Amino acid sequence: MMKKTTIFLLMMVALVACGDDDDPDAAKKPDYIAASEELTLSETQDNILSIKSNCKWHLYLEVDWLSLDPASGEGNGKVTITAKPNKTGDIRQTTIYMRNEDNTVERTVIVYQKKAADNSFVPEPGEN
Repeated sequence: MMKKTTIFLLMMVALVACGDDDDPDAAKKPDYIAASEELTLSETQDNILSIKSNCKWHLYLEVDWLSLDPASGEGNGKVTITAKPNKTGDIRQTTIYMRNEDNTVERTVIVYQKKAADNSFVPEPGEN
């Protein structure tokens, strides 16, 4: 009787260990999002951020001098970054936050923008 019980228990353990092959979430890999950690904006060409991902993602900013197109996507993608001219006289810096759909994965990209050359913009009336 002990041999039959032992064999039965071993068979049950084997069935549980194998899991349900029909469950698509059983083999799902964790979400990942990857991109450059830093980006210095170019003054003369489009600024592109390449994203590598296996999930849906959303980008967030805390400044109004940058815009992102598109600001969300799924899987690998390219985002065009557009910046307003930097008239501050200093290098500007901000962070782009990249998050997956349920906000369990976050990556950041530090963005730098050089100050505008002295003759690269015309001040608006009343500006110094």
